[in-house]
Amino acid sequence: MKIVLVSHYFHPHIGGIESVVESHATRLSSRGHDVTVLSSDIGASQMAVNRDGYRIVRYKAWNPAERFGIPYPIPYPSSVSKVANGVLSEDVDVLHVHGMNYLTTSMVLRHAPSLIPVLLHQHTPHVDYPLPIQAVEYLNDRLIGRWNLRQVDHVFCVSTDIERYVTQIDDEASTELMVNGIDTESYQPQEYDKTDVFNCRKDDPVFFTLSRMSQKKGVDTLLEAINKLGQREVDVHVAIAGDGPMKEEVDATSRRHSNLEVMGTLTDDELKRCYAAADVFLFTSKSGEAFPTLTMMEAYASGTPVIASKLSEEAPGVTDDGNSILVEPADADELAEKMINCANNPRRVAIMSQDARKSAEQHFAIGSRIDRLEECYRSISETAERKSSSS
Repeated sequence: MKIVLVSHYFHPHIGGIESVVESHATRLSSRGHDVTVLSSDIGASQMAVNRDGYRIVRYKAWNPAERFGIPYPIPYPSSVSKVANGVLSEDVDVLHVHGMNYLTTSMVLRHAPSLIPVLLHQHTPHVDYPLPIQAVEYLNDRLIGRWNLRQVDHVFCVSTDIERYVTQIDDEASTELMVNGIDTESYQPQEYDKTDVFNCRKDDPVFFTLSRMSQKKGVDTLLEAINKLGQREVDVHVAIAGDGPMKEEVDATSRRHSNLEVMGTLTDDELKRCYAAADVFLFTSKSGEAFPTLTMMEAYASGTPVIASKLSEEAPGVTDDGNSILVEPADADELAEKMINCANNPRRVAIMSQDARKSAEQHFAIGSRIDRLEECYRSISETAERKSSSS
């Protein structure tokens, strides 16, 4: 099949949607499909390139809100028009767009031939931004989001909370729950000397996190918890990888607390080593996330349990006191207390580690997700063909 995947961001820009789209593109092309990724040029040096069996084509965009932690690029209309018209010919079998919230989605859908079937993937629920941004988000989702939803044939939602949110926006949307998946062969438990991976002492419990450094991601909560650990003179090592608008605050905290290591941007191999070598992974986001996140799944697959903000009451594959310890979002006291409990109970962490790997194998293997995508592509494509022949 000829498939076009649309995402407002794509690698080398780093984020969850980017990783999902990249995984889909790589695996669909390996199964013999003709795959093109259509995205903005944010973070990219080339406007068109072939990669891992698929093609990437980009349009120009402006990114004014990124410094505030808001992932909302503004496309240049003429550039989107030119690129979309070149990619979206009549012989495209399926258009698969990611994110109902984005102008990118709207502008691409406006240029798509009416007979191309469209699938939408929704990755986020409502995000608790501060006012007045939250009011703008509310209007955006109910204007742009609703219009986008009404142009598509089927919607995949990556969590139950997201599915509820989509149906609040458009109660006629055809939705289906499909939690994200990861490569459980690529992410596996490995034995590492943690001092070879982290700048820590041999016996230090290591807590690792990979996050965009922003308040939305709860980095302020993590820094407050680190201050509390320092006040109580608890011997733990915290390593944070990533970048973002709170980078200066993170660096300042690391200068005050020698047990905080700032790792910057990691390669895939470095990331896998960090997941496997850490004792516990930390997920501290406050809202607006698919839950569980890809980072949580990758940690589970690496045999690393997670202390996570409880963002959902119904999270497939996440078990409190099993593979995870759930805490209230933005509660630095509880986060610090749970970290201390893990540091003082290595046997408990070892048992949770076994549960983490089992849950990854049972709930998050990527292969079944690609199978379901192919089924849905065939179904909506066949429906479109029947409608075309009968008209």
